[in-house]
Amino acid sequence: MLRREIARHHTVAYSNVKRPGYTDRKIHVLYVLNGVSCQPTPVVQLIEYCYEKGRTRSLSWQKEVTRAAGLFVDFLKANAAHFRDAAERPLVFEAFADALVGGTIELGGDDPTGLWWEPKTTARATMLLRQITNLSDWLVTRYSAKALNPWTTASWAEQIAYWRRFDRRHAAALLAHTAYREAVTERAKASRTVKIPRKNTSSFSAPVKCFPEERIWDLLFEGFVIPGKAKSPHFHERYNVRDMLVTVLLHGGGLRESEPFHLFVSDVLISGDSMVPHVRLYHPEQGKAPLDYLDPITGRPRVAEREEYLRVNYGLQPRNLVEGRFHAGWKDLHLSDERDKFAKVHWFPSYWGDLFLALFRIYIASCRSRHSRHPYLLVSGKGEYRGEPYTVDSYRQSHARAVKRIGLTPAKALGTTPHGHRHAFGQRLSDNDVPQLIIQRVMHHKSRRSQEVYTAPSDAKVDAALRDAQTKLSGLPASIFDQIEGAY
Repeated sequence: MLRREIARHHTVAYSNVKRPGYTDRKIHVLYVLNGVSCQPTPVVQLIEYCYEKGRTRSLSWQKEVTRAAGLFVDFLKANAAHFRDAAERPLVFEAFADALVGGTIELGGDDPTGLWWEPKTTARATMLLRQITNLSDWLVTRYSAKALNPWTTASWAEQIAYWRRFDRRHAAALLAHTAYREAVTERAKASRTVKIPRKNTSSFSAPVKCFPEERIWDLLFEGFVIPGKAKSPHFHERYNVRDMLVTVLLHGGGLRESEPFHLFVSDVLISGDSMVPHVRLYHPEQGKAPLDYLDPITGRPRVAEREEYLRVNYGLQPRNLVEGRFHAGWKDLHLSDERDKFAKVHWFPSYWGDLFLALFRIYIASCRSRHSRHPYLLVSGKGEYRGEPYTVDSYRQSHARAVKRIGLTPAKALGTTPHGHRHAFGQRLSDNDVPQLIIQRVMHHKSRRSQEVYTAPSDAKVDAALRDAQTKLSGLPASIFDQIEGAY
């Protein structure tokens, strides 16, 4: 089992930082532990970098930057004796790249550095190296520091690889054929001095990990039965209605695992006589505030963003901006309405919308407290957390227990984790010949390439297609088998 590396000479704390002329902000601060006393010293330059570059970035970006910088600090401390000589210093970043992808443990099992790093995947090592490279470039601009990973002239092979990546990423761009392509020609001629020393393997995509369609009803109506309540006369006492709601949003609406946790009660609209539930997934910060956000003077609804609404009415931050148990991630998705900043949830097949509406009514009437001090749809119902916003981690645990109750093993590789429902949704669309452009809109992807991982055929479907195609071909001559059988 691979071990996650332990911080040896640093620590990271999510701290409130005050800067003159700036609003107080909580950011991840890297502290270097110096000397025998391990006195923590904040890395001020990294705080400035996160302030400047992090205004438009997510908390996860901040965490990755400080994580990468902390690993680099540990590597420098552990190898200080080797790179103390000025002639060896230019090699330190190259050695760091080798340690990321190859680990620091020797073949015999020893580790002279004391870091005990396991080898990382090429993708992970490349990401960490890129974070330090970008930080170094900023330090060059801001403090005239010496670049850790300067640009150099790219080889022909590197230029060819660059253009292949460029064409793959921009194939769907509307202006891919124009001068935009010419603007990056000079960039193709440059390459970083230090790169991760391992080639990526080639594959079409990762194995498809869909929740098995034939078991979804078992999951909903057997897995989410509340233990000891199977014979209760009331539906909301027998079933965990809240987690059934979340699962329906994932499996029948194709939402990402964290997206339902941003929904307000007011984001579920019922359309008149048609009784079709319209669920709007608003941007957690920039989405339009609900109609109950009133101007204190005129009494009319105020036009404002949700970040302001949460702060003024509830003293809260959007969940993608908070750290800890209440955090819920947010991916930049294609919005149905750019003015109000929301994406519409599309049900496929449509009966998933009917099921959602039925569960929603039960949940609002019998499960969700009307006295919650927040607008979020999903609330916790246990102990000291009763009435607080429901957490992603709690749902993951509940989903895993439900999966086990129906005899399945919760595992990402089997598609039996929450994200497997979105994969099942994408496969369902593809299997029923929904056009790719429609799939892109339904799954809220900005790029059509993003849905390939959700719509790629599984190995079983590939084998089935080959068997169907094989019926059109003549079989192998019987004489061939006669020759083989005679050999044993």
